[in-house]
This record gives sequence, C-alpha cells and structure tokens, in this order.
Amino acid sequence: MNTQRITDILKNPSLDKVILVNGWVKTHRDSGNLSFIELTDGSCLQGLQVIAEPGLSNYDTEVKKLSVGCAVEVKGKLVASPAKGQEVELQAHELAVVGWADPEEYPLQKKRQSFEYLRSISHLRPRTNAMAAVARVRSGLNFGIHEFFVGHGFQQVHTPIITTSD
Repeated sequence: MNTQRITDILKNPSLDKVILVNGWVKTHRDSGNLSFIELTDGSCLQGLQVIAEPGLSNYDTEVKKLSVGCAVEVKGKLVASPAKGQEVELQAHELAVVGWADPEEYPLQKKRQSFEYLRSISHLRPRTNAMAAVARVRSGLNFGIHEFFVGHGFQQVHTPIITTSD
C-alpha cells in the first residue's frame, strides 16, 4: 500500500477507503475511550485528524503515550467527520510508532514559539506553521520567476563557473 500525502487526501478525499499516512503528531488528546491525534506530514498547513480506539493492539502501550513530535505510520479508513472544522478524519486500524519524541526534551510544543527561539533549533523550524507558510510562499515565488524567465528564452547560470568557490 502506498503512502498518501495529507494535502492530497484533503483536496480529494476518497471516503470509506483504507489509506496509509506517515507524519508527525501535532497534537494528541485522550477522551476516555478514544484518542484524537492531529497528524501532519509537512505537505500542507492543515493536519489530518486520526481517531484511535482502544481496540488497537498497542493502544495502552504506545498510542496513549504519544506526544507532540512523535513520528507515526497510520493505516485506516477515511470517513466523513461529524466534527466542525474538518471534512474528513482517519479511523485508525493500525498505528505504528516510527520514532518517539520525549516531551521533556522535544523543543516544539503546541504553544507558539518566537522567531528568536526557532533560530536556535533550525533543524525543526519547517515543522512550525509560520516557517512552513514562508517556505511555501518562497517556493511559489521562485517557481513563478523561473517560469517567467524560461518562457522568455533566458537561462539560469550559477556563477562562478570556472572556480569552485561558489
């Protein structure tokens, strides 16, 4: 089964279809007999809500212990969401933890971080909404500029072309 990107799922949801998604836990909360997990894979700003029920084989040992930043792989059925603010949700049939993130040490939490603080953890900046939005805008602008110049017969040259000091 091929992994799907969250942006593709949200743009064109195939209801009642079993899908596979990989990503990081953005938020996690337990509500008695259910776990609500917001999963993000970096493909869009919006996350995908995953519903995990106690019937999962690793519910007590792993699912209940998930924290922000954990990397997971979820296989489940995409269904229409009864909740406001989201069109679909993923009912987990299987949830595997690919990598743990210790909440005592993982620097990104649900609260907003300042840009000064984000400069100190540059390897995690793209996981924040602000930096992800900036990266998307820059990518779109870069593509538009290159498309314009290529369409008008220009070529991009990375100088210096003779020396190695670039």
